[in-house]
Order: sequence, then C-alpha cells, then structure tokens
Amino acid sequence: MSPQRVLQELYWVAGFAAAFMLLHWLTMQAGSLFDIIPGSISLIYLPAFLRVVSIMVAGSPGVLGIGLGGFLMSWAYHDRPVLVSLAETTAACLAIVLAYAALRQAMGVARLPITFWNLIAMTGIYCACNAVIHGLMWGLLDVDFGLAPWQLSLMMVGDLLGVVTMFLISRIMIRRARQLSL
Repeated sequence: MSPQRVLQELYWVAGFAAAFMLLHWLTMQAGSLFDIIPGSISLIYLPAFLRVVSIMVAGSPGVLGIGLGGFLMSWAYHDRPVLVSLAETTAACLAIVLAYAALRQAMGVARLPITFWNLIAMTGIYCACNAVIHGLMWGLLDVDFGLAPWQLSLMMVGDLLGVVTMFLISRIMIRRARQLSL
C-alpha cells in the first residue's frame, strides 16, 4: 500500500473518530430529554448516522474511526472499564459490518452504491443488529444498569431517529451551502 493511501486511511480514521465523539457528546448534552439509560440508550442517538455512513463512504477505516471514537467516549467520557468499553465498541462495529455485509449479499454486489434507498435499508438492518448485539454483549458481561428487553426496541428507535435527524440536518446544510455559493 502506498504511503499516500495509508495517510488517506489515517485521515478517515481520525475524521470519523472526531466526528463520532462530537456527535456522541452532543447526544449526551441532550440526555435529560432523550435518555432511556444514560450513556447507553437514547431516543435520538446522533452517532448512529456516522456508523451507517462510515462504512459506505470510507469502508474499514471509517468503521475503525467510529470504533476508536466510541471506545474513547465509553472509557474516558463515561468512565467505563476498559473491557466494557471494548465490548461496546466491538458490538457497535460488528453491527454495522454485519448490516453492510447482509445488504451487499442480498444485492449481490461487491460494494454498495450510496443511494437513498441503500441508506434506508442499511439503517434498518443496522438498527436491529446493533440492539441485538449490544443486548447479547451486555448480558454476557453481566452489565447491570437496569436493562429491560423492551428498552432494546427503544435503542433501535433511537438509532433510527438519530440517522434521520442527522440526514435531515445534512440535507439542510448542503442546500444552505449551495444557496450561499450561488
């Protein structure tokens, strides 16, 4: 791999990690309004958008970036043990990788084109995978923060609303930028 390619991939990792941490922090600032389980399940989880976009835009470096950002927020911001932080990060990254692989397999393509409908399908598959994998991981680690199975369905809703919210914000910002450039 060329040095330029390595540098580009490091930029993707750093960029997605920083963006993930920013969106996670913003989600936590609104926590009193949307939290189901503080720091774990929110009714609007903005970084879910980055998880979906990361793999479609940057592939593995994007997923590594959201993993790095997720780990740092879990460990440093929420002060969780390293093992729990690694497990949560692995669960989130595995969810998006499985969703991407499932959709790619279903469509019979090597790389998913970035279209509105593919983003919608990825979001739906990811939301289900993320809640199920997190629920399994929290159960295996015996993480006790009062998790009830019905709350995992709210995790799916929170991821979905986070993706929709950030998609709408992105659309507004892009339109605004186009208007200003004219």
